Amino acid sequence: MADKSLFGRLQRLFSTNVIVRNVGGKKLKIADTDKIQHIAKNNLIDRFQKLYSGYGASVTSDAVHKKALRLGLFKDYESMDSDGIVSSALDIYADESTMKSEYGSVLEITTDNDNIKSILQNLFYDVLNIEFNLWPWVRNMCKYGDFFLQLEINEKYGITNVAPLSAYDVARVEGLDEENPHYVKFVLEQGGDQHSAYSTQKPHQMELENFEVAHFRLLSDSNFLPYGKSMIEQGRKVWKQLSLMEDAMMIHRIMRAPEKRVFQIDIGNIPPAEVDNYMQKILNKMKKTPIIDQATGEYNLKYNMQNITEDFFLPVRGGDSGTRIESLPGLSYEAVEDIEYLKNKMLAALRVPKAFLGYEESLGSKATLAAEDVRFARTIERIQRITVSELTKIAIVHLYSQGYQDADLVNFELNLTNPSTIYET
Repeated sequence: MADKSLFGRLQRLFSTNVIVRNVGGKKLKIADTDKIQHIAKNNLIDRFQKLYSGYGASVTSDAVHKKALRLGLFKDYESMDSDGIVSSALDIYADESTMKSEYGSVLEITTDNDNIKSILQNLFYDVLNIEFNLWPWVRNMCKYGDFFLQLEINEKYGITNVAPLSAYDVARVEGLDEENPHYVKFVLEQGGDQHSAYSTQKPHQMELENFEVAHFRLLSDSNFLPYGKSMIEQGRKVWKQLSLMEDAMMIHRIMRAPEKRVFQIDIGNIPPAEVDNYMQKILNKMKKTPIIDQATGEYNLKYNMQNITEDFFLPVRGGDSGTRIESLPGLSYEAVEDIEYLKNKMLAALRVPKAFLGYEESLGSKATLAAEDVRFARTIERIQRITVSELTKIAIVHLYSQGYQDADLVNFELNLTNPSTIYET
């Protein structure tokens, strides 16, 4: 007997992730909440996994390998987020994707049903507080490629609260039901500190149905399925190269940049056997300054920091040698062009116009900036489409919980404001 409870009906509603409703006559409206039509799945996943010999022998080995790869990527993303350019790019993605419209609203709700508009207005602006919460949701999605939002559903009132879930702890499971290949569920590790080697409490797993989780994911590369691909992934290799070049430059400047002095000391008629002792005596005298502690009266030889340990002391004799002190200039670093090349390459991978990050020297005119603004607007529009898709899923769950069915269930449209007025025209 079919489960007629709200959660049972929601499970059947989202069993295929594609909600089809007749909106009049022979017209259909489809809400593809999981972007099934967007990209192929199993064949590309199998192709990717079979590239790794030794994996694929069991579902467990594949899952462990995939989780290890994801955690390795997340480690790099955390390090990249501490970089000024990458962190600013992530902030710009979130800022531009969540701009307010001319009417002062972050999310535009369009429908011819006033009750549905009132319900969704209450859901997004009062329950979800989307004006404040959407910014970190979009930023985390751009950073990790995925963002998970757990929905707390009440049988009478619909969605009453949401809780963000860490991308480290959530696994998306697909393909468990042979009769329904589109069945999806999420596994959440709870309890204990599963990331600590000294944790005494073992984590336990909790399974969540598809309708209980909104999975924001950037679908652009099939090799990352069933998860999304981070916006900073394509710049990960270049960021490592740039970090190494910058570290090399800093080490070179610290170790090689200071000027060195050459002390040419006239040793006169000192016998060759005593030259070393004489030079050591001169070196100690110049490197250490005698001081007397006025409190204790102790005599101390304080190291003179003015002199650098890499100075050269050369004994000379005969002719017009005399004692001279010359300066050797520090070695110049000629790899700044290489760093500039890698920086430009990383900015191209992030797809953020230089002017947005303060690098305006390459912009010759306002027309160039406008053209870059339009190209960047397309990137922002792609992020907004993915965000709106999951917000639509949240709205459908809320409306279904409150008794809306058939055409009313999809009788609305959600839109985020595109930041480029030139792109819109």
